[in-house]
Amino acid sequence: MNKFTLIKQEKTGIVQYALSDKSIQLKIISASAFLALLILACGALFGKFFLANTNGDQSKIKELQELVDLRQQELIEHKKSVQNDIDSMTLQIGKLMAQSTRLNAIGSRLSEVADISKDEFNLDEEPGLGGADLQPTGDVNTPHTLYANLFNLEDSFVKQQEKFNILTQLLNEQDTEQNATPHIMPLKKGWISSYYGKRIDPFTGQQANHPGMDYSGGYQSEIVAAADGVVVWAGKRSSYGQMVEIDHGNGFMTRYAHAESIQVKLGQKVTAGEKIAVMGKTGRATSEHLHFEVLKNGHKVNPLPFVNS
Repeated sequence: MNKFTLIKQEKTGIVQYALSDKSIQLKIISASAFLALLILACGALFGKFFLANTNGDQSKIKELQELVDLRQQELIEHKKSVQNDIDSMTLQIGKLMAQSTRLNAIGSRLSEVADISKDEFNLDEEPGLGGADLQPTGDVNTPHTLYANLFNLEDSFVKQQEKFNILTQLLNEQDTEQNATPHIMPLKKGWISSYYGKRIDPFTGQQANHPGMDYSGGYQSEIVAAADGVVVWAGKRSSYGQMVEIDHGNGFMTRYAHAESIQVKLGQKVTAGEKIAVMGKTGRATSEHLHFEVLKNGHKVNPLPFVNS
């Protein structure tokens, strides 16, 4: 080192410094030490700042990651809740569709029983809807309001079904009552040969009251029940000859007299139009015919309005 020299340009000229000079060496060492200390200090400050920023960033990243995880979990729970709502509403809609099908079936049955024209009451067509310009209320549809509407609709269906069931029962009772009321001509093939009321008696030639209607027809014509009922007499009965008597309920009874043979038994249930006997001339009769009577609450009435119905 003693051989090196430093040359510096100053105002007074060129100055040479020999490295062998103790004062020069001391200055160089001092400058080097200061520079080293400065570098170490800068490094320490930089390291502290960098590490602090790194720790802060990691903490923020961790917080963000936790927030993201939380939001993802909330999203999963929300999806589950929405799916549960959808499943519940799907089940509810399925129930309403089943109830709607039942109501349509009941409505079709009622229209048939009540003899309502399909042009007036057609369940297969959607009812017309419309109106003038609508003014939105601003209310927002929510799962809660949708649930409320579904349950209200279900309640409405239940009430309608109850009313339909009651109406069906009433119509069935009415239909049963009509079937149990004499309404069919008692001879399958024939014609009226004598009406209810006053006439000349064929045996005495005197005026007499005829308490029923007489029917004539071909040989062994079938006698049929004029309405649904129960046979309460089946056999010979004085001047009636071979006779069938049927109780129809509601105070109505019918009698079928002068039969050649009887086809039913005591206590047997019969329906309107069912064969019960064969026409003959047993009892007080001039020839083969059917003597038909209708009784209401024990009193003989004119059969004509019933058979004409």
